[in-house]
Amino acid sequence: MRTIVNKWNLSAKKRLACLAAVLICAALCACAGDAGQKKKHGDWSAKQGITVTPQGDCQVELRGYDVVSNENTGDFIADVNVTISETTVDVTEGYKKVTAAFDIDVSNCTGGGVLYWCSAFDRYTGTSFEFDSAVNQQLDTPAAQEGFVTIQDGDETYDVSVEFMAEGKGGHINQTITVTCPTDYEGAMFQLGKASLEQLAKNAEIDYASRLYTIDELPFMGDGYRYFTMANN
Repeated sequence: MRTIVNKWNLSAKKRLACLAAVLICAALCACAGDAGQKKKHGDWSAKQGITVTPQGDCQVELRGYDVVSNENTGDFIADVNVTISETTVDVTEGYKKVTAAFDIDVSNCTGGGVLYWCSAFDRYTGTSFEFDSAVNQQLDTPAAQEGFVTIQDGDETYDVSVEFMAEGKGGHINQTITVTCPTDYEGAMFQLGKASLEQLAKNAEIDYASRLYTIDELPFMGDGYRYFTMANN
């Protein structure tokens, strides 16, 4: 999810909508666990040297943004509280919802807006959950449900869907990512870190309707990003 947020007047915008005046939102999310790792063919995230930050309190560097001049105003440290939960209530049989909730304190922001990237991907294959609904119709094995996409890991496949929401109140951004996935799927990983106008411009050039991407094909990977899972490992 690439996001530009005006910290005084926040509202959720349509996923993958690029550069709205106050909020730009788009993207994805989550599930993970030790038992699931044993059933998969490998752990792509481990091979990339990605480490998991435990849920709870942490800090992350984000970027200030001036919505009038359309310029970066400098980086700042944000206090973040992260909680991840799952439920099968009001979900199609055989599926669950996994929700990551980020309470981001942006009171140290150097501008009227905040640039950050919050997304999710499959830890076993690196497949980003940043996708356009059109991809659902372009796979050899279409997803079983509308709005879902099929991730393939060796001989195994699993369908996932994702929802995003962000709102602001009192100098905080409340960002949630909800992934709907099979009950035995434990492979999603959440990502949070700063973004820049240059990264957002590169991201806008990616054709998410053409295929699925791994997160190393997107402009949001490297030092400074934090990663979270349901199982904290």
